[in-house]
Amino acid sequence: MKNNELISIILPVYNGEKYISLAIESCLNQSYSNIELIIVNDCSTDGTLEVITPFLEKDHRITVLNNPINLKLPASLNIGHRIAKGDFITWTSDDNIYKFDAIEILVNELENREADVVYSDFIMINEIGSILTEVEYGEFENNIFGNFIGASFLYKKEVFQRNNGYDENLFLVEDYDFWLRAIVHSKFSHIKKKLYYYRKHDDSLTYQVKYINETKELWKNNLKKMYANFCFLVENEENEEIAIFLTNGLSFQKTAFEWFVNNHETIKKFKTNLKLNTNFNIKSTLIEKVFLIKTIDALRQSNSSKSKLSDLFFVLSNYGRVLGKNELKKLVKYFLKVN
Repeated sequence: MKNNELISIILPVYNGEKYISLAIESCLNQSYSNIELIIVNDCSTDGTLEVITPFLEKDHRITVLNNPINLKLPASLNIGHRIAKGDFITWTSDDNIYKFDAIEILVNELENREADVVYSDFIMINEIGSILTEVEYGEFENNIFGNFIGASFLYKKEVFQRNNGYDENLFLVEDYDFWLRAIVHSKFSHIKKKLYYYRKHDDSLTYQVKYINETKELWKNNLKKMYANFCFLVENEENEEIAIFLTNGLSFQKTAFEWFVNNHETIKKFKTNLKLNTNFNIKSTLIEKVFLIKTIDALRQSNSSKSKLSDLFFVLSNYGRVLGKNELKKLVKYFLKVN
């Protein structure tokens, strides 16, 4: 980068003694060296602090903040952001690892693309660091239906300021909520490079959301609040139907095809408002495409005894201009199966 700006990396941690040394090393060993690493220890009860201390003694770029009580991830992120000195900020997890040149690439792309937020693809690894799969994100429009920004990103400090930080009442969806709110006022850009190793293991929050009922319920409740707020930001009014639809999709609950038919005008209005946003582009057909895919998925799962021809006509009349080969194949298979 031309002016070698300071980059603030925030590392919140709670009981992360197992992997945190690798996470810290990946930050300190970056090819882009003008960084500060702000570690927010969220009242860990294991040996996390003992692992951190030797790094603190060796490298002046590290600051450690110790929360007096366990405040959870969104509060820890806000604490770290508020003391960050850099104009560009990112945060990472105690169990994940940056590639050697990750920050350098993120910084350069942030400037060259004139974006407010840049994010990259990543590699998923297991507990011992073996590669499980490589994750490549699709079109940005998919972010309506899930967090496809992921864990490898960099943004301007003003993105955090415009958002008034992370919502401390939305634990478990704080990052996705942050991105959805930022879509309203900031420009995003996707880097098609794998710059990050994301670790999948049984102690992660992702695992807890999937397998621990109490955590799963909290996640679902906060998901509903998040989407309700996003719909309000997009349309400047409440849209309960769309909020419930989006929540159901991310929490693996089916939406009946009849819902798409009955709420067609509501969906159309929501899509129109989305297209006004700079991240989606009013001339683009991608918003239509992602809603088409959801509509076809619901149609294929439908057990309705109504006329299948009328169902097909609904899809073709409303989405015919964005119908691709894959979607057409799905419709044909559906028609042949039920007739």
